[in-house]
Amino acid sequence: MSQDSHGPAPVTIIVNARPHTWEAKEITFEQVVDLAYPGQPPNDQDTYTVQYSRGHDGHGTGSLTAGHSVHVKKGMVFDAYRTSRS
Repeated sequence: MSQDSHGPAPVTIIVNARPHTWEAKEITFEQVVDLAYPGQPPNDQDTYTVQYSRGHDGHGTGSLTAGHSVHVKKGMVFDAYRTSRS
């Protein structure tokens, strides 16, 4: 049974201090926000910031912006912050 026929092996990532099983090679900004704030769709009043650490090959830390993605690896940590304008 080759790994290619089933996609990448699931890994555990940490989003806002909670573990999540992730089964894709990459994760998008929008997917991180959805994991961090489940059932709370973004709206015009909210701004999100996503930082990550423990990433791949010299890209161990950084930020993720809307419309972009990053390769995931086991134990990678994501912190998503929501700022609301009043």
